Amino acid sequence: MSMVTGAGSGIGRAIALLFASEGSKVVVTDVNDKGGEETANMIRGNGGDALFVHADVSRASDCENAVREAVKRYGQLDILVNNAGIDLPRAKPSADFSEDEFDKVISVNLKGAWLMSKYAIPEMLRRSKGIIVNIASVAGIRPLPLAMPYSVSKAGLIMLTKSMAVEYGNRGIRVNAIAPGWVSTPMAVRAASAYGTTYEEFTKQFLQRIPLGRFADPTEIAKVVLFLASDDSSYMNGAVVVVDGAISIA
Repeated sequence: MSMVTGAGSGIGRAIALLFASEGSKVVVTDVNDKGGEETANMIRGNGGDALFVHADVSRASDCENAVREAVKRYGQLDILVNNAGIDLPRAKPSADFSEDEFDKVISVNLKGAWLMSKYAIPEMLRRSKGIIVNIASVAGIRPLPLAMPYSVSKAGLIMLTKSMAVEYGNRGIRVNAIAPGWVSTPMAVRAASAYGTTYEEFTKQFLQRIPLGRFADPTEIAKVVLFLASDDSSYMNGAVVVVDGAISIA
């Protein structure tokens, strides 16, 4: 069975729905109860098996409870997708961010992935088998302008991925990351507002820099996650798969 954090919308929802369509039982977690329940209900409506658990991944108690409820319901935890993440209300230079703004982004995007892994890994070690996929960003490889806390959090997530891959690979747990570029999600709409422009103008600006000429659909990211969570990627460990339409090299 699999657990997907931040699965109440966007990429997380696409991952949860795709996993369920492939026969996986899915634990949906999100701080947004309405969105999380909607995703779980969509899975059930398609004949799948899903459980929603409220979780603020920046809180250790919520992460521990999510893993506990997953194991209580399904008996084991095979796959963890650390997708939960937040953006910034306003784009600005590094020195202009407040300490609270910096801490909040790091707590969710980086600390949250570590906390979820902290409680998931012991369950995986019981069976000497498990897969963790972290949703990073090309912003963690090439800085996103005026978004320092977000870029730093995603760069840290990439290093967390590599650290855990080295530590647990010989104990049956593979850990990989995906670095998406721009994806058509509610977060992209919020990003436009953060940069003080409309979504239409925002996409027009960035489309000029993407060789493929478009934003990704969330399902396109989900399919790469599915690959990393499958036996088809059995020798991949500590990898960072860039899925960005080549924006990071253009």
